[in-house]
Amino acid sequence: MSAESAESAEATVPTAAAARTPLWLDVALAVLFGLFFAYDVWEVVGSIVQLTGLGLAFSAIGWVLLVAALLAPIASFVAAFALGRRRGVVAKAALYLAGLAVSAALFLTLTVLLGVTGGIVVP
Repeated sequence: MSAESAESAEATVPTAAAARTPLWLDVALAVLFGLFFAYDVWEVVGSIVQLTGLGLAFSAIGWVLLVAALLAPIASFVAAFALGRRRGVVAKAALYLAGLAVSAALFLTLTVLLGVTGGIVVP
């Protein structure tokens, strides 16, 4: 390998310092998207409160589905945060958006399953 090709190979490899995003931007993205994920958790809690307020009860499978719907946004946020830890700003935002989409899809799926499986019981 000649000296010219070694220099050009070094020039094409990006350094870790250049790809590193500032800490304040990482925190701002995590807080901004964390609020959306927190809203998803609050949405599940609100559904539980509304259904119990109507005098409805849940079977064992109903509680399992509701707990899964409650934990899905939290798990999605943690996964997006962990996967985006060493990535650029655009990739982090895309991972957070994908996590929100997965969280919403799981909420809708588990809500439908709650009705289909007989998870809601009328006492």
